[in-house]
Formats: sequence, structure tokens, C-alpha cells
Amino acid sequence: MQLNRYFLILGNFWKRHQHSLAASSIAFSMSIGVLGLRGAGGFQALDLKSLDYLFRLRPTESVDDRIVIIEISESDIQRQGKWPWSDRLFADLVDKISVAKPASIGIDKILDLPSGEGRKELIAAIKAAGNVVNVTVLAETGKQGISLPQDLADVSQAGFANLPADSGSLIRRAILAVDEGSFPLLLAEMYLEKKANMPIKFDRELVRFSVGDRVIPRIRSNYGGYRNIDSSGYQVLINYRGKEGSFKHISAVDLLQGKIEPARLHDRIVLIGVTAISIKDSYPSPFSTEDEVMYGVEFHANIASQIISAGIDHRPFIDVWSEEWEAVWIILWTIAGGAISVLTRNVIINWLILTGLVLTLGGSVTFAFMLAWWLPFFPAVIGLVGANVLVTAYEFSQEQADRKLLTGLFSRHVSKELVDVIWAQREQFIKEGRIAGQEVYVTVLFTDMRNFSTFSEKQQPAETLILLNEYLGAIASVVLQHGGMVDKYIGDAVMAVFGVPIPHDLEQDRSKDAQNAVMAAVEAAKQLIEMNKHRIDQGLPQVVTGIGINSGMVIAGSLGSEERLEYSVLGDAVNVASRLESLNKEADGGAYHILISQETSRRLDDKFEIEFVGDFALKGREAETSVYRVLDVKDRTIKLLDEMN
Repeated sequence: MQLNRYFLILGNFWKRHQHSLAASSIAFSMSIGVLGLRGAGGFQALDLKSLDYLFRLRPTESVDDRIVIIEISESDIQRQGKWPWSDRLFADLVDKISVAKPASIGIDKILDLPSGEGRKELIAAIKAAGNVVNVTVLAETGKQGISLPQDLADVSQAGFANLPADSGSLIRRAILAVDEGSFPLLLAEMYLEKKANMPIKFDRELVRFSVGDRVIPRIRSNYGGYRNIDSSGYQVLINYRGKEGSFKHISAVDLLQGKIEPARLHDRIVLIGVTAISIKDSYPSPFSTEDEVMYGVEFHANIASQIISAGIDHRPFIDVWSEEWEAVWIILWTIAGGAISVLTRNVIINWLILTGLVLTLGGSVTFAFMLAWWLPFFPAVIGLVGANVLVTAYEFSQEQADRKLLTGLFSRHVSKELVDVIWAQREQFIKEGRIAGQEVYVTVLFTDMRNFSTFSEKQQPAETLILLNEYLGAIASVVLQHGGMVDKYIGDAVMAVFGVPIPHDLEQDRSKDAQNAVMAAVEAAKQLIEMNKHRIDQGLPQVVTGIGINSGMVIAGSLGSEERLEYSVLGDAVNVASRLESLNKEADGGAYHILISQETSRRLDDKFEIEFVGDFALKGREAETSVYRVLDVKDRTIKLLDEMN
């Protein structure tokens, strides 16, 4: 029993809040779907593309003149007339650079084997410089590593030059260290120690690098838009200064020929690297278009630059939120998409707000990237738009169901124009899949054919049906013309109500309803008189009807089961109208056989000719009811009622 009680409470709660709960469920489900798809890597390609786009949107940063690239370009190779260059040429380059007393020298050229003449000169030049870093290559799956030969290892440091590539060989990440430091890390470390006495620290307990007051954020297997990647080593996102060519380039041949002032290299990180297209040491970067690439030496320059800039200039590393906060971010945008659909009924306004939110999301992500935070864009925007579309679709289906409910209940009873008004004000009517019960003031009209049984006996069923349809059609037509609702047909009787389904609270509107009801009764009676003239001409018996009208408070709402609902009114005012119609058999209702209650008569504002009939004890009521008959419409009434309607 207790369990049943809980289920009943839950059921009632669902009925009361079905709309909001359904929309919330859709938004929540969309959030779970987006997060699940993101966790499986479904958004990785889009997220990485958005990262590239953010780099291109970001304003160009100033050139970091602390780093200079001595490039061996296609032109330099042609000027020398050969490749690879001999060790003697590299020895001359190192000698020319070391004269300028740079902070560190990096040779981004594998020198594992002697090349031409001058090996001893190269060893001597590197030893004399005392601050040279050579490159090695870490072994990778299917690829053999390349170590520094002993002769160079004795006189220089060595750092690996491996760059982890994403799909399409695009470089977005750097490996700072594995069991040894990377090429750009060692160059930056030399510079910081010499120029700022600032070591790059490594916390073995927390497993993290820091420079100055900044922790270098480490890429994990799931990091930002990355999902389930190989995050071995200490990887970071490269905070590019700009596209290719963002660092100062000096021709290696110009340097060898003495055309470069040594001061341009003083206290700088000097990188020797190849930028010749034929050597193919180039990869796409976030800034690359179809024909643009960035050379390996420029990647190393960017990595070294972001390390020394973080320590000296407090330039931030690109970081991401924790997975939990990213999930909250995505969920909030998804909820926002569903919420605006619930709160905004107008489709155009909904899409305008949605467009505004998408632009706000894009602006927020872009602004955050300016501050070096990489936030999820595509998962959030898909959650936002997806939830909005799904909730809108749900709203549309519910709207169609509500429209079907309302039109099904009212289209047979009121005019099409009134159905449209009801639909526009549907929030007043629909509650838990039914028409909500309302206490309203109405005027109820009952009419009944007096001699229907006589007709049924003397005519064929088909003829009786034709008569009945003609009679009921005439009654219904005038009721609808005067803004009334045909509540129901009861055999040969009609029940009509004025003042529903749109409730009228103003006294003048309630009086107007009463006047419309009486006017409809008079016109119906006149139509029956005309109908009877034709029937007399055809030798058929006349149709006699009785009409009863009363005004008062009733309960209006839907009645029946979910399979079959009817809109109707209940209350003592309805019973009185029915009794007044029946009273026509005893009391004289005048030429039109219309009897009305005192409550209705007081609302006619002297627009009709009426007479007091008497006080009657109606069936089911203890107190007597004052009854009036309607004789006719006063001359000016028709015009006034037309103006009111």
C-alpha cells in the first residue's frame, strides 16, 4: 500500500509538471549523449579544428627577438652548390655565432655521422662555444632512434627533436621530456639560467615542470578536445606565436660571408636549421593552409619561446579545465538550449535567441582562448542546438496534441473564430491533458421540440431524421452566430451556453452573454415560425418548441475518459434553465415560447419586451423562481447587439 501511495504521488507530480519534466529529461539525455560521444572521441577532430581556428583568430603576437633562426634555405644550398654541407661549414657557422656570445646555440641537424671534411674542426668549434645543444631522435614504434655520437656527446648537450603529430601530420603538441630533456627545453633552460638565473624545476612527487611561478600544464590521455591519445612523456600544447616566419631568419651563407653583425645574435637563443623545401623537414601547423607549412626549426623556436616567455614575461601556457568542469560547461549550455525552447513559444524569437546564444558561446570560447584557456566549443554548441531542436520538436508534438484536444472538444460546439481564440489562450484551458475545470458565470439556453413523439409516430424514420436535422441545424446556427457554444444535443433537445469557454469576468460582458442568448432564442423561434409556414403549405404538422434561459455560476471543464472527452458545464444554473424549458408545458411562454429567470431578465438592459409570468416552484428547488416570458426584441435592440458583437 505504501509503495502504491508513492507511485500515486509520483504520477500526480508527473501530471502536474509533465511539460517541464519532459523538457528537462530531453536536455539531460542530450547532455549525456554529447558527453558520451565526446568521451568516445566523437568530437576530437572537430575540437582540434576549433583549436586551429582559435589560433588563427587570435591577434598576432610580437616577434620574440630573443630567438634567432640561422636558416639553411633553398637559396643557401644553391649558393653553396651542394648538400649536405660538410662538417667544416657547420664548424664555421658555430664559430661565427659563438663570437657574438649567444645564450645558447641549437643545431637542428643530425650530425651522427661525419660529413665531408672538418670533423675535428666541428668538435673544436662546439667545444669552444660551450653552449651548444645537438639533436637526437627517440625511438618510436617502427622507427629506430638516433643517438649523439660520442665525439659530440663529450663537448655538447643533446636533446631529442621528436614532435608528436596529430591526424594529417599536424603539430599541436610538444614533448618536453621523457627520460631526458627535449631539444627546445635544453635551449630554453640555458637561456633562463644565464639571463634570469631561473632554473626549470621538476617536482618528482607531483610529476610536473614549472618555470618561474608558472606550472607547465601536462597533457593527459583525455585533455581538452583530445581523447584517448598516447600522452607518454611530458607533453604540452604549443602556444604558437604566429604562423611560419614569425621569428627572425638570417641566411646561413650571409653569416658565413660576414654580412651579419654579431650584435644581432648576442645573448639570444640561436637555432641553426633547414628551411629548404627539398629537404622536407616541414609539417602543417594550426596556421597552415593547403600550401603552407612550418619548418622543424620553427616548431622548436615556438616551444623554446613559450618556456622562456612564461618564466620572464609571465606569458601563460595554454591550459584546459578539468573533465568535471568541462562536463558542467557542456551541460549548462545544453540546458540553456532546452530552456529557451520551453520559455519561448514563438519560433522566430526562439531561433533568434538560439543564434544569440551560439554567438555568445563562440565569443566566450574565443575570449577564453585569448586568456590561454581552451574550452569545448563543438560539444557545447551541439548540445545547445540539439537540445533546442529536440525540445522544440517535443513542444510541437505536444502542441499538436493540445490543438487536437481543443479542436476536438470545441470545433463542433463553437465557431471557427472562437476555436482560434481558444487556441491562442490555451494555457487557461489545458491541464494534465484535460480542460481544466473553471467556475464561470454563464447564460444557459435549453430548447426542446414539444411534439417530437407525434412526428416520430406519423413519419418514416428517414423523414423524422430530416426534420430533426433541419430543426437542430436552425437552433445551432443562431447560437453560433451570437457567440454561443452548442454544449450538446439530447435527442430533439439542444443545450447551448453563452460565456464559455472564454470566461467573462466583467459585468457588462456577462450581460452581453445574456442578451445574446435571448436574441438567439428569439431568432430561433422566428426561424421555426417560417419553417412552419412551409410545413403548413406542404400539409405537414407544425414544429412547436419550448425555450428556457437562465444565468448563473457553473463549473466548466472536460468530462469523460481519456478515450472520449466532452466539454460541458455543470451546476444549479444549468438545472434551472432545463426546468424553465419544461415549464413551457404549464406556463404561457408567449408567441415564441421563451421563459427566462429573473437573473437573466435583469441583464437585458431594457432591450427586450418581457412580462412577468409568476413565481414557480421548479422541480428540485425549494425556493420559488420568478419567471418571465420574452415577447419580442425592441426596435433598437438588434442594432445595439450587432454593435456589441
